[in-house]
Amino acid sequence: MMSKQEKIVNQFIKDVPKFGWSRDTLLGSAKKLKVSTSILAKEFPNFETDIIKFIISQNNKKVEKLYKSFNHDRLRMRDRIKTILELKFETNQHLKDSLPEMLKNLLRPGNILSSLKLLNQNSDFIWKLAGDNSNDFSYYSKRGLLSIVYLSTLIYWLNDNSDKMIGTKSFISRSVDNIVDGMSKLKQLSILKILAKNFLDKRTRSS
Repeated sequence: MMSKQEKIVNQFIKDVPKFGWSRDTLLGSAKKLKVSTSILAKEFPNFETDIIKFIISQNNKKVEKLYKSFNHDRLRMRDRIKTILELKFETNQHLKDSLPEMLKNLLRPGNILSSLKLLNQNSDFIWKLAGDNSNDFSYYSKRGLLSIVYLSTLIYWLNDNSDKMIGTKSFISRSVDNIVDGMSKLKQLSILKILAKNFLDKRTRSS
């Protein structure tokens, strides 16, 4: 049985593609479920911002459960990272239509710092689940590079219509190999810039 939070989030996700990722949309979603504003504020004190955190938390729980359900001990670190990344996107398929609007929200000037924090927490989750225990400078460089890879993959995945995510999985494999084999952060950023431009151009043409 779904919790009240899950019901609100599910309705919100359905409404986002049409109405955008906003507080007004969330209030409208709650109204459809006959959830008062006071109850909504109790469940999600920061409204649409807390929705993002809830979605990430739920996704991480699913990914961790799936990842730990099979024997990954013999996998190389790079293959563990690839597997976890694949699981994160596979378990987010139901969000694909609403994520472009979420990205727009996260990239607003006033949300940049909190967005970077969420991105770093996401990378930290992936590295720790993969078994990384580093506590030296590499701790930060690994998370920084993986953040770029994750964001690049997210943009690629949103435009990927290949069967069973074959395109995205190939992109993940190449990207992870690149950071493990030492591709510079500057090169990674240039790839992200190209993907972001293509993504924004497509969204502009379709709007």
